[in-house]
Amino acid sequence: MHDLFCCRNCVHNCSQSANIGPGVGYCLQHDSIIHDPDDTTCKYLHRKDLPVFVVDEGIREHAAEYAMYSGLVSLSTGKPLKRGFYSEKRAWESGKFDVLINALAQYHRTDRAWVFIGACASGIDGRRSLTHSSLVRRYMDNCGTWTSSYRLVLAYLQDVDSEPQFEDRDLLVNGTDVGTARNDALWDVMFVRISGVQEYGFHAGLEELMWATDAIGEALSTFDWKEFHPKIKTKKEEWTELVQKHAKDEGVFFDQSDINSIAGEE
Repeated sequence: MHDLFCCRNCVHNCSQSANIGPGVGYCLQHDSIIHDPDDTTCKYLHRKDLPVFVVDEGIREHAAEYAMYSGLVSLSTGKPLKRGFYSEKRAWESGKFDVLINALAQYHRTDRAWVFIGACASGIDGRRSLTHSSLVRRYMDNCGTWTSSYRLVLAYLQDVDSEPQFEDRDLLVNGTDVGTARNDALWDVMFVRISGVQEYGFHAGLEELMWATDAIGEALSTFDWKEFHPKIKTKKEEWTELVQKHAKDEGVFFDQSDINSIAGEE
């Protein structure tokens, strides 16, 4: 239970999970370095592993427990932690420069968050995919509306079936072998991705997406990639069509009033 409510399992700490991202993390909610992500939390925790509406009760209880703290808190001691300002210079001088942490530290300096998120679109790099999925989920949650995020979600869906790949340096081995850690990391990414699909379904009122796991069946709970992959590949096409149709039916699909539209589009 402790692991589920630490910063490693929070979308605000985009580049880490239970099995991905050794070293420090970075919290976008508090704009702070996370020195010990396994033992850090806060009242704004947004779980990575499941959609927020499924674990709403647990998240609300957690928020209430840490309501008197404005920032990050140690899980083991219950004491508040000082905000850790990021320094690119210090990262290079200490030999701990991390390209994703560095990029996330620039997030709040970006004029348009959706441009930053689009530039982080994942491909097959597992840690980058984890980061992109978390960023999209944060964006949807902060906006609280599907109309401002459907374009990000359409791009998000194009990678939902890709098999994430990991360098050994990206894995948190935790006493197990690298092969096991790599397999566990793969499922970390898949749970984050599917949870994002479900959260978009919640915001857009699309029941098929809200309960996307039902269409995949036991392959997700049994961690059977050979069974899971063809199913998610098929669902990707169906979900993409559904998101487009819904946006068109609601009259917002690349509408003239969309402030994010690219000049010259019809």
